[in-house]
Amino acid sequence: MRHDGRRRAAAVSVVGALLLAGCGGTPPVSPTAGVDELTIPTPDPDPYDFTARVDHPLFPLVDDPTWTYEGPQGSSVELSVDGTDLVDGVEVTTVRRVLLDRRGRTVGERRSSFAQDNDGNVWSFGREVLEGDGESWEAGTDGAEAGLLLPATPRVGDAWLQQESSALTTTVEVLELDARVPALGGQVEAVATRDQATGTEVDEDVVRYYAPGVGIVRVEDAVTGEPLLELTEVDRS
Repeated sequence: MRHDGRRRAAAVSVVGALLLAGCGGTPPVSPTAGVDELTIPTPDPDPYDFTARVDHPLFPLVDDPTWTYEGPQGSSVELSVDGTDLVDGVEVTTVRRVLLDRRGRTVGERRSSFAQDNDGNVWSFGREVLEGDGESWEAGTDGAEAGLLLPATPRVGDAWLQQESSALTTTVEVLELDARVPALGGQVEAVATRDQATGTEVDEDVVRYYAPGVGIVRVEDAVTGEPLLELTEVDRS
């Protein structure tokens, strides 16, 4: 894995993409350990199997929260719930991500779509890039399919192919269930997943940490341990 200056300069936009990574293309059923015999991505989602209300303990989108993250080189990322939509016949919750440089200027913006199935698994249904780098996709369009973001009950060793297209392939593996990491001005306990992405414009290997009742609290370089994003505030007002 390379760790040259060009990669560090692109860290803000790449990590922003991985913060809410999605799934496109038509890859095979999940590799490695798999997850509860789920077909990942799912080629033909039944709307009656899903709900737009995402209340997974590790990725709660209820009560319209806003998350603020400190990024590299003085940058920051803000996530906020942005209503509901209909994607591939399924009602989804959308999350808006705004990337700010150290001067507070918007340098990236996108909207990502999520739904939770009746068993409590959270699925990614699409991403619309409004500004900055990245590839837009939507489940049910041009062969793209909904991919798993988080299983209902993560277990160490769970692994799946989250995304595969001509430009990007992403796999996810659950590493730990009780990691202790810096966030929110202290230490929090979190579930850790390793997200490995390779493609024509991306070559990244990161660990994402999800804290119960909060969501993503930290993103690190999986090889060096360098912090790439750290949650500093959650606003549920």
